[in-house]
Amino acid sequence: MSDNHHEHRQRWNRRKSDGAAWGDEMISTSRFIGSQTHQSHREPIHKISAEFKERIAAAARASIVTFATFSLLVFSGQEALPVAWIGNVFAISVLKSTLGGTFLSTKDVVVPMIPVALVSWAVSAALSLCSTEVYRILLPFVVALAAMVVFLCPWPQLTMKNLMLLIFYLVVSNPLSLRNVAAEDISSPIEDDEPLFVPSLVGTICIGMLASLLVHIVLIKSTRSTTASRQVQILMRQVSHETNQLLLSLTRYMQSIGKASDVARQARTLIDFHTKRRRRIIKSLDKYLPEMRIENKLRFPSNNGIDIDAIETFVACAKHQQKHAELVQVATSQTLLGEDYTSKNNHVREVKEKISEHLGYVLEKLALEYSKSETAFFFANVPKEDKEQIIRELAHSMEDYREATRQAFYDAEALLLNNDDASRSTAGPLIRARVAFLALFSFVHELHDVLTSTNDESAKAPETAKSMTQIVSCLKMKWLWNDISKRRLATKTAAGLSLASLWVSIPYLNSHLAYTNSVWVGITVASISLETTGAAYTKALDRLWGTLIAAAYSLFIGKVFHVNALAKLLALTLITFLSTLLSNPNRPYASRYAATSVGSILYGSFYNNVQVDDYVPTRIMLIFVGVAIFLFVEMILFPRSSKTIVQATTVQLFEDFEQLFYQSSKCCSAISSLSGKDKESNDNFVDPLWMLRYGHKEFDVSSSLTDSVAAVKNTFALAKGEMQPASMEPSLGINIILDSVGYDRLLNESENMIVQIDLLLVTLKSFQGYYGQMSKEHPVRDLQWPSLLSGSLLHIAHQLSEISDEFRLVFPHGLF
Repeated sequence: MSDNHHEHRQRWNRRKSDGAAWGDEMISTSRFIGSQTHQSHREPIHKISAEFKERIAAAARASIVTFATFSLLVFSGQEALPVAWIGNVFAISVLKSTLGGTFLSTKDVVVPMIPVALVSWAVSAALSLCSTEVYRILLPFVVALAAMVVFLCPWPQLTMKNLMLLIFYLVVSNPLSLRNVAAEDISSPIEDDEPLFVPSLVGTICIGMLASLLVHIVLIKSTRSTTASRQVQILMRQVSHETNQLLLSLTRYMQSIGKASDVARQARTLIDFHTKRRRRIIKSLDKYLPEMRIENKLRFPSNNGIDIDAIETFVACAKHQQKHAELVQVATSQTLLGEDYTSKNNHVREVKEKISEHLGYVLEKLALEYSKSETAFFFANVPKEDKEQIIRELAHSMEDYREATRQAFYDAEALLLNNDDASRSTAGPLIRARVAFLALFSFVHELHDVLTSTNDESAKAPETAKSMTQIVSCLKMKWLWNDISKRRLATKTAAGLSLASLWVSIPYLNSHLAYTNSVWVGITVASISLETTGAAYTKALDRLWGTLIAAAYSLFIGKVFHVNALAKLLALTLITFLSTLLSNPNRPYASRYAATSVGSILYGSFYNNVQVDDYVPTRIMLIFVGVAIFLFVEMILFPRSSKTIVQATTVQLFEDFEQLFYQSSKCCSAISSLSGKDKESNDNFVDPLWMLRYGHKEFDVSSSLTDSVAAVKNTFALAKGEMQPASMEPSLGINIILDSVGYDRLLNESENMIVQIDLLLVTLKSFQGYYGQMSKEHPVRDLQWPSLLSGSLLHIAHQLSEISDEFRLVFPHGLF
């Protein structure tokens, strides 16, 4: 086609874009330079994303809660409830995206807060009976003991331990911090100027949490209801959509292998995408279930007509299916070592064509029947007779899929007869196809089992124990002293809080440098104390940044709206909205703390009549001192490196895998010696597929193999859990350098292996059941399957042993 006949189409020129995103169309700006007109190009926005809408909704809720809290505690004119800022802190802390979640968070605060407040009130009263000098001496030891008790306590009711420790410290140090000990007689007892400070403090916190609940309650009957029940129904449909897309992608993959490699690769990518997305949605859905249950117990109108049991059954089924979906993902997206590509090996292409020829249509039919069955039972009101017919059609499509798979493998293996080279080159694709068949068949069978089950009690919530039984069981719990990480957390927090309390105990620091505000050093330490160095370091820096932002904003508000109280309140509401809207999901603490700190700066730590210009420098200094004290304790007195743990555990993971494969080989080699029956008494019992689905549950492997599996999973969980703190941990030249990208890839590959561990155990148990019920003269025994599998597993164990030996030579301490 010539250029004259080529139709001109206007395309987006990225090189002329200024990167701004203002609308769907380009904004033209005429500039007359000579005779030319220049255009300013804008990036198009097609629609506002769901994430941005959720951010706006969360920011609106937080700003309304802040407005309501300070209106009730400050602008109402009441003086009975002091420390308004802490009511806002707790209000923002318990505020969640749903009504049920906010209620559960409020419950998690109220249940431990009452006993903690009573104990701290009693301790404060006892210390107040002493002279000021004795009070100053005892305070560091008292708060250190409290930190040890809070963080080592095993009681499940003691949640939000940092906030509970903050309450204790605030109550106990308050009488001493408000007394100018440098100008008074230190030998006399401290007179409590506010004897009802603790009840007032609890009341302030309750007002803040009540505001968070009311924000959700007023929306119950609106179209923008924030109940967990509504969110669960939305997420259920998303799970169903991702499941259907996963099945369609797998169908497309099976129809394309051996024929259209490009289409198969695209389908493989979609399988990986939908599997991971499905896992994330199920995780969110599972998180909303307790919130939905509490809403149902509270009899909210939004829960009318919702079948809680059906929803819990759906979630339980989806969670069971997910492990099969991940096995499908591994079987389709991962290739075995040394496996030939379709384009490079005609035998591989022919085998895949045979599989595609038999499975393409039946898979499409199976996906259609699955979607129809799931919709009928969980998303539509279908008569019972129609449901029974749908179940029969699903079972029929499953049987068709099974027969088609058997025929596909029979025809594929017929191509390989008397051809050893072809058998070796096609071993990988055949193994992966068999794994994919088992995983998909089990995936669909999970739904079939749920639909046909009439007395399924597994999805129902367990009955709660009586209150007295719970109390007795809590008292019998062992304290967490033997847990190294919990012991270190308690010890370092105790040390840091003890040092921070010196700003209250030492007269010069309290009276001359930080009078009435010296508690902020200890509050900072109690707030940023976390288990890992990386997480604590990041939270400390976020607190500093949040303080600086809040200080600058407060100075601006104080200068501009010095006497206008309503303008100050609206400005405080605005910063809460903006901080929540622009928060980093990976590090939300900086934004949240900036929002809550503005209130404590504008309205003071204990008194509302503070001078912002005088208070801001002191506040910045005290937060900085608290961060410096904690980092000194964290990195000098109790050093712990997440980077070291990640490196050590990844090396240990190789040794654990070696032991796992060795124990698996040992268990497998013993299967051939199982004495079978003289003849089969139950043909269904020796069906391999039945054994892989159900029969294996009646058999157990050796305790050594079970322990090795647990060791692999525990080591991997430790490495995975420390990976993010390790990436946040500062590198000061005194610790090791971590290749975060490399270790992420290594852990991802390890995760793919762990997904297949369950399949290995199921296979070994199935072999036990299969050979235990098989007759002694059965021809299958001549194939020596257990011996072949045992030899392969032992070979893998030897290879891992050699790798581990080389690791030990290069890294004798397990570190790189």
